[in-house]
Amino acid sequence: MQIKDKRVIVTGAASGVGLAFSRELLRNGALMIVMIDIRQSLGEQAVESLNNEFGRKRAVFLHCDVTNNSEFDATFKEAINILGGLDILINNAGVINETDFSEAIDVNVTAVIRGTLLGIQQMRKDSGGKGGVIVNISSIAGLRAVSQLPVYSATKHAVVSFSRSFAQPYHYQRTNVKIIVLCPGLDDISVLEDLPEGISNVDILQNYRPQRVESVAHGLIYVIRCAQNGSVWISEDGKPVYEVQLPDTLPQKTEVDAEA
Repeated sequence: MQIKDKRVIVTGAASGVGLAFSRELLRNGALMIVMIDIRQSLGEQAVESLNNEFGRKRAVFLHCDVTNNSEFDATFKEAINILGGLDILINNAGVINETDFSEAIDVNVTAVIRGTLLGIQQMRKDSGGKGGVIVNISSIAGLRAVSQLPVYSATKHAVVSFSRSFAQPYHYQRTNVKIIVLCPGLDDISVLEDLPEGISNVDILQNYRPQRVESVAHGLIYVIRCAQNGSVWISEDGKPVYEVQLPDTLPQKTEVDAEA
């Protein structure tokens, strides 16, 4: 999909990679972006910065706790009214919280599922929509086991599986909504809080080389323009994004030699 003149919602957009996504989308011609985040002050600052750079009313901030279902529903509806429709949705809100796994699941899994369903409801072809693109932000931790971050890894695995399941022809042929997964490595301003006892930031950084948020944002632009429905992409080490192939079938069972 081309980005020029498209209407966009980005969650978790007040700072970090979400703000970088918003800036890069506007730089590539997006008509307007609604930035959803729970952090009011940062969100207002972000919108002011983007509108100073790209023009008045190109970005709008809406305060929302995406773990509050009724609040998320109402905020999403308000965003659609502001935009006059929807073409692209970036489900980016996420947390690392190994001590309160309920919060991690609510933000990283439940809110992504809810956001995806709300986005499809607005854009689906069989209900009068024109189709669109949803990019769900997972992590490279969603593609491998991470001993230091088991809860975070589990939530990001869930994002990959949910997104790939909803991208199957059974859904896509009716909705014409592409669902793509972007799995960034650690970025250079990630805040690692609420880690398990005995695990420090140093332990995490030994296995992951931080990258600039702008590099992840460039990868987002590429996947929106070029990626196939249901594909999974990695952004790491500041290099161009690349697609990974995940199996759709179980591994073949190995026959055991009864005489062994």
